[in-house]
Amino acid sequence: MTATLFSLQAGEETLVGDTLGPADALQALFLHGAGNSQRQRQRQLREELAQQGFGSIAFDFSGHGDSSAHAPASLEKRLQQARQVLQQFAGCNQLRTLVGTSMSGEIAIRLACAATSQIEHLVLIVAAIYDRSAFSLPFGPAFSAAIRRPYSWRSAEVLDLIGCYRGSLTLIRANDDKVIPAEIALMLARAAGAARQVRIIDLPGDHRVSEKMAHDNALRQRIGAAITQQD
Repeated sequence: MTATLFSLQAGEETLVGDTLGPADALQALFLHGAGNSQRQRQRQLREELAQQGFGSIAFDFSGHGDSSAHAPASLEKRLQQARQVLQQFAGCNQLRTLVGTSMSGEIAIRLACAATSQIEHLVLIVAAIYDRSAFSLPFGPAFSAAIRRPYSWRSAEVLDLIGCYRGSLTLIRANDDKVIPAEIALMLARAAGAARQVRIIDLPGDHRVSEKMAHDNALRQRIGAAITQQD
């Protein structure tokens, strides 16, 4: 399936992304994780969803994939970039699902809980949340020190924010995840008191869910079904 590329200016950075599926059927925005991750990690999943009529948008955060890297990144900067992409596609009336993976769990929650949000289904895949002091810190030594304090994520601001979210919440975690503690999904589920529905889906294996989807048809189909079925 051929993707439609787009680029947009976000501050000093040029963001590159693509859409898959008909322009009038774009229903989800995918946010990739950290490290070597980029939007292509979930390309096969998105292609299969598009073939079912469930189109999506994905882009590379600055410093990843095809996007520029002119200045240090931070969670705050990532949120601004994701918000700008959402605004770019504000005319897509079916865009009601948000999928955040790993580091982008924090970003997805903040987007979904914004006062102007139209997100009705928030899907968090092996999602990370962070101590509120880390939000504005550039990625580097200070950021690493903040998030490596034991149980620092228990004071995450998003645990307060998600209490106002009224859509469906799907939390996907891995049984042998050594990166994201299993407790995070439980805390988010408990905190989402106003959500229409909350479900936790446990998968076998470790944190590398996106990488494994490329080679595991059953896993890809299971996650695809979780994304498209919000009730």
